[in-house]
Amino acid sequence: MTETTEIPNGLFIGNTIREAWRIFKEDWITIYTVFILPWLLVAAYTYAQSAFNIEEGSSVYWVWYVAYILFSMVIGMGVTNAFLSITRGKKVTMETFTSMLPRVFNYLAAQFLMLLIIFGGFILFIIPGLIFSIKYMFTLYLVIDKGMGPIEALKASGKLTDGIKWDLVGFMAAIIILMYSGILALVVGLLVTIPLMTVACIVLYNMLINRQK
Repeated sequence: MTETTEIPNGLFIGNTIREAWRIFKEDWITIYTVFILPWLLVAAYTYAQSAFNIEEGSSVYWVWYVAYILFSMVIGMGVTNAFLSITRGKKVTMETFTSMLPRVFNYLAAQFLMLLIIFGGFILFIIPGLIFSIKYMFTLYLVIDKGMGPIEALKASGKLTDGIKWDLVGFMAAIIILMYSGILALVVGLLVTIPLMTVACIVLYNMLINRQK
């Protein structure tokens, strides 16, 4: 059986965000570089579609569109993997992104199953949907980080969040407050709060993974 260590009260909200802020201050250039990649991809896709006169609805358009969706998914997974590397003091390289290619199918399947379970919970009643949202919040991280299959990742996320769901609710509430504070700061604050929230979620994931070692 995997051993777990006790987590002090307030760690999720206080210590996690403080650690995220420390990482953000030390490596903000890399963080912003990684964060901007998906936007550059969208810009490149839009420009290429216009430059090559690809007509909507044509066979070329659909091939181009599917290729874009798959590539953007790999980039998105790579961004998460890059944040995992940053929070662990590792360098972000091309392999950080290319290593995600074999995990695309599992990522898609896990995302589909997770959304199906959560949506089903909301249909049955709102509270089960909220519980499932918290229980399976680390599923996609586990696919990206550990290369798990969809079912294995769902089960592992359930174990990571077992017994600490109220702490996680408090953490997510703090994240939401942080986001709205960025909006109130004339929206410019979002340039700090959004990447900071992303780092904080990864820091929390790392902490939960480490406590089960």
